[in-house]
Formats: sequence, structure tokens, C-alpha cells
Amino acid sequence: MSFDPDGPGLADFMPKTETGNVALLLNEIRHALERFVATGEATVIDLSTIPMMKAEITEFETALGRGEVHAEIEAGGPSEVIETAYPGVWRVTHRSAGGMILGRYVEITTIPDILCAQAPDIRSGLVRLRARLQQSFDQEEAK
Repeated sequence: MSFDPDGPGLADFMPKTETGNVALLLNEIRHALERFVATGEATVIDLSTIPMMKAEITEFETALGRGEVHAEIEAGGPSEVIETAYPGVWRVTHRSAGGMILGRYVEITTIPDILCAQAPDIRSGLVRLRARLQQSFDQEEAK
């Protein structure tokens, strides 16, 4: 068996340094943002379904940049919401209590759902506020 100089070399068997998915993903975000502007239809892109190397994740995050809003939520584990440099495009990361990433998403919407108060929570808050005000009123009357 002889060596074939035109055959595969060592580089052909090395892991790829990029998947090419950054440009594809940015175009998908552009299409979703165009659809959102035209129709109001929100889009959620699950980044865990898109293979990207570590360098590509950094490239992707750099390409999206950062906007003015950064929120951290503690609900069954920490979540982070970052507005990108493109209004209406948000990066959302959910982690377990131990810090493991449970989900990474790009949401194209006015504001991600996780930042919106839910109706049952609002009603519960109203009940607590009424009770606190009643307690303050009762204490004032007792004086």
C-alpha cells in the first residue's frame, strides 16, 4: 500500500472548528424579526437544537451585541434575559439551581414571557397588598 499525496490528510480527521451555523442562525433571526414587524408573530428559537462550537457561540453573542435591558430571575433556578443590540431580539438562558444550563433561546418579541407577570400572580399580589393595607389601617385605628 502506497501513500497517496492527494488523499485525506490528518486535517481531514480533526474536529471541525466551526459548523457554519452562525450566519444561518442570524438569517433565521432576521426573517423572524421581519415577520414580527409585519405581523406581530413572536418566534422562539431553541439554541440547544443548533450545533455550535464554543468559538461560534462567542461569535454569535458578539454579533447580537447587548442592548439596554438585562434581567435576572430566580424561579426554580436562575434565568437570565438579555436584550440584544437589536430591539425585539432577546437572549434567554435558564439554569438549574446547580448552575447547569437547562435551555438557551433567542426570542423575537416585544418582551419575553418570563418577564411578564402572570394573571394568577397579579391576583395573589393584590390580595397580599389589600391585607397589608388593612393591617396598617387596623394598627392606626388601635392607637
